[in-house]
Amino acid sequence: LMLAHITVPNSSQNIAHHISLITQNFFSVFFTIDTSETIALQEPPPGSLVESIKEFVKVFAQKLEDEEYRGQIQITWSFGGLHFSQKQVVFSQLTTRDTFIRRVSQINYLGKGTYIDCALKNMTHQMTQQYSGTKAVLFSVVITDGHVTGSPCSGIKVAAEQARDQGIHIFSVAASRRVDEQGMREIAGSPTELYRDNYIAMEIVDGKPRMSTETIDRIMKAMVIRDPFSSKHVHKILGVEPTPTH
Repeated sequence: LMLAHITVPNSSQNIAHHISLITQNFFSVFFTIDTSETIALQEPPPGSLVESIKEFVKVFAQKLEDEEYRGQIQITWSFGGLHFSQKQVVFSQLTTRDTFIRRVSQINYLGKGTYIDCALKNMTHQMTQQYSGTKAVLFSVVITDGHVTGSPCSGIKVAAEQARDQGIHIFSVAASRRVDEQGMREIAGSPTELYRDNYIAMEIVDGKPRMSTETIDRIMKAMVIRDPFSSKHVHKILGVEPTPTH
């Protein structure tokens, strides 16, 4: 009687091989939130729009979950943020989603004037100085109305260009419908049609604020599909055709 020799695969080796085939993609998202007077006083009582924006940011972060696409792509997110008026307050350095969401709750509006250029400059510093280790794809979601009361840090256009030069992709999101569109477009990355695509955090419907989850969904799609590191893999695995770049 002859017995066939059966080799049982080493499960740990299989797991290691599987992991080695996964493309790791690290995404860092930094929220840059305007809490100046023009935002804080838009809706009564003072600060109510800021509170609504905080909820928008929390929902946004909750939706960006670490995930694996069909065993081939692993996407890992980290989150940070500052809020600003004439000064900037970093309420969270880059960290995990849950820690970030807890820190968002601690934001209190600053009031006073608006220096968007200085906020962009600080955001760029935070994103490029504190991140070490594996290279991440860098995104900033800037929520503002585009109005400024001063430009002591070289102006929006220069500050935004400096951020882009550091590889930061900036989405320009209106806090509400009351905006300076020129300022919003200067903030946005290139192409403007992608990074300032009528994104809005809060709509006012029947006198009450309503969160625009559509904006969150559209930005999330743009983040993953347009990521220069993983887009070709995501397109292949998800069967998504890339949007032509103009």
